[in-house]
Amino acid sequence: MSLRDSSDENFVDSYLDKKLTILTWSFFRQGILKQILTEGERLIMTIMPVLTFTEQGTYEIVNNLGSLAARFIFRPIEESGYFYFTQIVKRDKPISDQNLAEVEESVNVLTHLCSIVTSIGLIVLVFGQSYSSTLLWLYGGSKLTLPLPVLLLRAHCLAILLLGINGVTECYTNATADSVTINKSNVIMVYESIAFLGASYLFATWFGPVGFIFGNCVNMSLRIIHSAIFINRRHRDTIYRPLRGLVPKPMFSASLLVAAFITNLSHAYFFPTEKVLHLSIGITMFIIVFTSWIYENHELLRLATNKWYKRKNKQGKSD
Repeated sequence: MSLRDSSDENFVDSYLDKKLTILTWSFFRQGILKQILTEGERLIMTIMPVLTFTEQGTYEIVNNLGSLAARFIFRPIEESGYFYFTQIVKRDKPISDQNLAEVEESVNVLTHLCSIVTSIGLIVLVFGQSYSSTLLWLYGGSKLTLPLPVLLLRAHCLAILLLGINGVTECYTNATADSVTINKSNVIMVYESIAFLGASYLFATWFGPVGFIFGNCVNMSLRIIHSAIFINRRHRDTIYRPLRGLVPKPMFSASLLVAAFITNLSHAYFFPTEKVLHLSIGITMFIIVFTSWIYENHELLRLATNKWYKRKNKQGKSD
């Protein structure tokens, strides 16, 4: 090795952290695969004529409307969670070897985040079945209350539930996994991409536009399973089980079942002739469901309030 080669190597080592470079490259490859998973249905629509132009347009309208929940609710939760977990949990150390207080706090945060996104997703799923027609009517008039747009939005409500769960579990995985684990995840994601594209094509051929939503549900389910396996292995040698937050609590579940029954009856009898009455029933049932959630999650609300007050007081002292 020449003196020049040695100096160049020392120059690179002094400015580039090897572990960080490997991790960045792993995330770059993962980003490409995620782009395929995100835009896969559009790729199939463009290459293979499985839908008419009218069906494609209807799908895009409903997909854009349904993605509002992901953009304005789930994405901020996912980004905040990712930043938090990268600060608290160390990638290259087992959970059992890390600071006990920080581990317990991170587990509580992950459990609460799982509970929050699951609750939001279940509310969207339940009320979406009865109020997709109302929302589409408010958005685009009676033309969008035809059977196809309504069916698409109802199916999209299931995708929203899976999207929220996947966002939280995947953000924890990406925030706490080392480069070796992320590289393995990238390999698995290749197979997930193939399964997603294949399922989307088959379902679209069999069921029409709603098949793309079913394909996306398959994609989300596979990614959730992969992240859940990682999280369970990460906490295998501890007493913590953060994924228990994915299970809704009894009173909240019961109120959702009652709301589903009553709102479906309301839709059958009052839509579209009595839209205001149908909407009023939905608002009433939502208040009941939300009240039951608050009752069972008062500890979470108290914790969030205390954190907010501490942060506000800290900012006030610094000013």
